Amino acid sequence: MVRSIRHMGSGDTGVPAEPQDWTSLRPGDLVEVIEPGGYSYEARIETKTEQSDILWIRSHGFGTRHLLHNQDGTRLQATLPGQPQNP
Repeated sequence: MVRSIRHMGSGDTGVPAEPQDWTSLRPGDLVEVIEPGGYSYEARIETKTEQSDILWIRSHGFGTRHLLHNQDGTRLQATLPGQPQNP
């Protein structure tokens, strides 16, 4: 599993994150998941709600499932298989 730490700003988690628009993401898409604390990893989207505000993903490596909400501060970035991640 690829897991890296990135500096994602001031680290102030007291300010609610702006909801990310996940309507273009589809089940089966490979994404880079960037958590509010700066950790990132690759995962595949398994399913999502009709409103695209809640997703189930399965992380690469360990294969664990995670439920994400678009207002929890987690960011998703679509990636292509084998595409290098930005440092």
